[in-house]
Amino acid sequence: MNHRTTLRVMRNPSASALLCGRCSTKSPFLPFAAKPTTTTSYRRLASSLTSERSHDASSTAVLNPKLNPIATSRPAPLELPERQPDQSKFSHLFAQAKTYINFYKGGLRAVFANRRHIQDVIASKKKSVPGFREPSVFSPGLVPEGFSRADWVLLWRVRHDILRVPLFGVVLLICGEFTPLIVIFVDGVVPYTCRLPRQLAASFAQAEERRHKSFEDFERAAPEGVVKGNVKGAAQKHVLRSLHLPGMMWDKIGFIPPGMWASKGRLRMAFLEGDDRLLLRDGGVAGLEEQEVRIACTERGIDCAGRSDKDLRKLLDQWLRLVDAEETVERRKRMTVMLTTKTEEWPKNRDFALPEWHL
Repeated sequence: MNHRTTLRVMRNPSASALLCGRCSTKSPFLPFAAKPTTTTSYRRLASSLTSERSHDASSTAVLNPKLNPIATSRPAPLELPERQPDQSKFSHLFAQAKTYINFYKGGLRAVFANRRHIQDVIASKKKSVPGFREPSVFSPGLVPEGFSRADWVLLWRVRHDILRVPLFGVVLLICGEFTPLIVIFVDGVVPYTCRLPRQLAASFAQAEERRHKSFEDFERAAPEGVVKGNVKGAAQKHVLRSLHLPGMMWDKIGFIPPGMWASKGRLRMAFLEGDDRLLLRDGGVAGLEEQEVRIACTERGIDCAGRSDKDLRKLLDQWLRLVDAEETVERRKRMTVMLTTKTEEWPKNRDFALPEWHL
């Protein structure tokens, strides 16, 4: 090849197909007796979109800025220079190293730009929204009044990235051009905006493999699922592993620290609950960018490898329909069932049995 190779991840829909796998089995659900239907957010959204669905299916979807966070919240494209015929190996390696350094610097700048952006959003809402309450890590599930889904997602991505800047900055300062060789093995210290394409690909492939193994272990620990009996501990461990939240080190040890659910699992549940509500309120899956669809699917433990954008939108829409509930307790119970059930075994309708407890 005599041209520059362009690797695009997360900003490029075609490259973002690296993200996600699938599994299969069969599992019965205990249906409830027929009961009066309630008007949930999903039903209201479906009703409002009825006329839009009459359009030709091949028409281009209109992206909704209320749903999609700014592009700088995702890794930028990485363009690695190809070695020219008259270029020495050392010169080529030096050029690639320089490209990596510029990529990392751009990612760090994006973290701070994103933080300024969300701070501006919060400041604007404080002035324009009566009774506005600022988001707080002490109330992670509280969606500030006036926040869009795009604001909510950006808030959580900024929180994730800003915590990783100090340690990653030290690694970058010490290792310099060798940083890619170090951080490829430690996703946990790298801000999301600084993750390399191959790093993302390896991470998501690893997450899917881990998810499949976790389902096997969970089925042995809770052969009757979450509806019969209290298997909360096993369910928490499974969800942590299935969503790739703890480091892989803990899988090798065969032990999940007791505080891991409180520090990571509880936060993911709070994020998903708010995200589900806002996705429905702000227009639904149809308005999402392709890469955001894939991110949303992976955050819910939905394997993406081998599935088209259309398939993933259908699954994400199905998730929203099945977990939708006005009451938080019922929504959490529905989420508990969905997160502990393989995608291929999800119930077909909303009247499925719920456990007495929830995550």
